[in-house]
Amino acid sequence: MTHDEYVQLLNTLLEAERAGAKALAAYLEEDSPYKDLLGPVQRDEATNCAVLIRLLREAGAEPSGRTGAFYEKALEKKDWRERLAFLNKGQAWVQRKLEESLPHLPAGKEPLQEMRDSHAANIAACEARLNRR
Repeated sequence: MTHDEYVQLLNTLLEAERAGAKALAAYLEEDSPYKDLLGPVQRDEATNCAVLIRLLREAGAEPSGRTGAFYEKALEKKDWRERLAFLNKGQAWVQRKLEESLPHLPAGKEPLQEMRDSHAANIAACEARLNRR
């Protein structure tokens, strides 16, 4: 992976994580049956944004200020179970992107592995909640 590809990946992930953090913050402003679950996931998303910004700066690159399309799409969802399933879909996208990229990264492997692992844990927690009846 070239330096430019690495920077592009980090900015793509930053935009996705920012979208997730913002969507979850909006969800948490509502009366949700999943607040106990969504709060920690939102904090993970916000932490991931900070990690990605740090990695971009370490790479001598400018962090993107954009928010991914996930944000608007997430706000369109009104049913809480649909929101949780959509959140999991976004989390899984980031996890897959990280899985594909980790072997080729020129830097930042450890924090990005931790990010992948946090996504896996959040997906499992959301799935467990969705499977409750």
